Amino acid sequence: MIRVNCSAFRPVFPRSHTPGGYMNRRDAALLATAVMLSLAIRLAPALYRGDTIFDGYDEYYHLRRIFYTFHHFPQTLWFDSYINYPHGLEITWPPLFDIAVAAIAHLVTPLIGDRSVEAVAAVISPILGGVLVVVVYAIAREVFDVKTALVSAFLLAVCPYSVIRTSFGSPDHHSLEILLFSLIVLLLLYTIRGGYIWSICAGIAVAALAYTWAGAPIYLLIIPSFAVLRAILSLRGNSAFDYRPLLVCLAVASVLVLPFGFSSWLHVSFLSIIIITAIVLLTTIIEKLALRKDLPWIVLPASLFAVALIIIFINYSRIQSAVVYLIGGGMTGKIAEAEPLFVNTDPFTPLILWLLLYILGAAVLLYETVASVSRDARLLLLIWAVLALALTFGQKRFIYVSSTVGPILMALLLIRAIIWTRSYPSRRFIAGAALAIMIFLPIMDLPGIVSSEPAITQDWVESLQWLRNSTPQTSYFDEPFQVPEYSVMCWWDYGNWIVYIGERPVVANNFQTGVLEGSRFFLSEDEESALEILNERRARYVITDLTMIYGKLQAICSWLGEDPSSYQMIYTKNGMVVVHNLERLNRTMLTGLHLDDCSYMEHFRLIHESRSFAGPYGGRLAAMVKIFECVPGAVIRGSARDDTIVVAVLNLSSNLGRPFQYVNYAVPRNGSYEIRVPYSTEGAYGIKAAGPYQIVEITPATDGWGDVTLVNVTEEDVLKGRIVELGAPLSAVPEP
Repeated sequence: MIRVNCSAFRPVFPRSHTPGGYMNRRDAALLATAVMLSLAIRLAPALYRGDTIFDGYDEYYHLRRIFYTFHHFPQTLWFDSYINYPHGLEITWPPLFDIAVAAIAHLVTPLIGDRSVEAVAAVISPILGGVLVVVVYAIAREVFDVKTALVSAFLLAVCPYSVIRTSFGSPDHHSLEILLFSLIVLLLLYTIRGGYIWSICAGIAVAALAYTWAGAPIYLLIIPSFAVLRAILSLRGNSAFDYRPLLVCLAVASVLVLPFGFSSWLHVSFLSIIIITAIVLLTTIIEKLALRKDLPWIVLPASLFAVALIIIFINYSRIQSAVVYLIGGGMTGKIAEAEPLFVNTDPFTPLILWLLLYILGAAVLLYETVASVSRDARLLLLIWAVLALALTFGQKRFIYVSSTVGPILMALLLIRAIIWTRSYPSRRFIAGAALAIMIFLPIMDLPGIVSSEPAITQDWVESLQWLRNSTPQTSYFDEPFQVPEYSVMCWWDYGNWIVYIGERPVVANNFQTGVLEGSRFFLSEDEESALEILNERRARYVITDLTMIYGKLQAICSWLGEDPSSYQMIYTKNGMVVVHNLERLNRTMLTGLHLDDCSYMEHFRLIHESRSFAGPYGGRLAAMVKIFECVPGAVIRGSARDDTIVVAVLNLSSNLGRPFQYVNYAVPRNGSYEIRVPYSTEGAYGIKAAGPYQIVEITPATDGWGDVTLVNVTEEDVLKGRIVELGAPLSAVPEP
């Protein structure tokens, strides 16, 4: 018979240590080493970035807002006419992160000069990541012991899923948000241990979180969850719990949030803090009544469940939409990072192994919470772990939340496993080594993450710099409160890049504004419908990326409820993935622009393409990024028999010298025809014509070709929509 020493899973503290207490020099040195390791890893991408410092998408709007705040300190940007053009958009991001970065930039400007804003923005997240290591160490030390705390610190330092959000060149509020969330957990642990000073500090941290992220109420669920579960344990054990420190924490947070509590960007957090305070207060009252009346413990959850039903009934639509968005897959196929974890995720990856170890560690923590006499700290940590895991399963982007508590769970799992094998010396090394390998295996993702290329490619950087320097400048970029002259149509993924680097207004950006108009434009199967959308949004330029056809097409279709398989067929042949564009996709504006260089279009023309090419697609290479201009177009008018088709052909070369051909046609009526063309024979923006337009009549019945007539079209003809008479190719009259 094999006997298992279950007591090994109970809390084990060295004699020289209890939770809290002071740190000796050795522990301090080890913690400092973990912090330095964290900084080294998170700053390492600077070695691979080159001239492109910043990564991501939202990060580029943070940069815009930080620059504005820097120049108007302490005011920040609350409305931007450069997004959702021409309507503009109210910015509802809580401002603490942007204001803090701008403030630090002001402090260091005398030391590092004019580039202080970008310098601080580039390194702020790694620094916050280093501070996070210290906070996680303190949490693990408060709940467990020094060994668990140190292992937790080192595991967090090398955790690839934490590095993603706290690496160099990622100025996003999520790095501050997760630090504040972890700090709240730590201060709540101190609050539980005793002392109203910690309650006040926790309240300040709660308010700071609300001023950092609009989703703060999600994280604050740990407070009512702890209060309710702790009350149930109190009733079952017939002993009261002092909730006053929690109420002090919430009161402080309420007071600090109140000045802006009714603003559009803070009212949800303010209302949530009030509701949470009411729940904790109600829990306290019910617990005291139940203990006084000797009522069964089930009274508490039943009463709170009834209250919850009333709240859900009153706010059903809002609560339903929030639940669907967070954990119901509401963004599946539309926003990749907001999809549930197991949608389009390979199950055989280090991430899945990491999550398995996370769950095993949580199971050990659950056992210790039940088995321990002093269970409050473990209960709070367990609630944190369950909440983080639920968010991660609901939306894969929340892996950064799990990556903060995960190292503590894995450190607990590793140390408890080593202690458990104490009774089996022959197995101790093997079991410890096996578990260590499993824990460190996900670190295999780390080199790829550290050395990965930024989301914005050099093709995009070069194209947007060209857009900024080569197209008419728009007004109010630095003071975006009035409507600029025109906008740029793009897929929403690229909007923030265009605003920050290209300094041009956009219809759609990463706030998902204008996303429906963008989807309809790019999937339009006739130029007239697309032009209506463009005119409504006063867009003069269009930017496309090859990945919109080969990668993002499903998302573009999903926003309109279209079936991607009706546009594109994807299958595997001889071990290779084959993508076949169907006729419906070939009819769209997206294909007509990016692959066909605007042939058979009347109002759109290519004006720039990036240096990188891929393909061949349809027998030809395609640039990764292309920029197009919407123009009135010149009208070539002539005479021809009604039984013919008149074709206009213009040979051109792109800004890189790539030859391509523009083709359009018309069917004559009553002996005359008109062909509207977007390209001039003079060339523009570096696009050059090889000669005049070639006009030829084709008789379909006999397959006969007539003589070729040459005609020149000036740039002014194209921009003013003039009529060019075929009989006098070098003269033009205004279109009536």
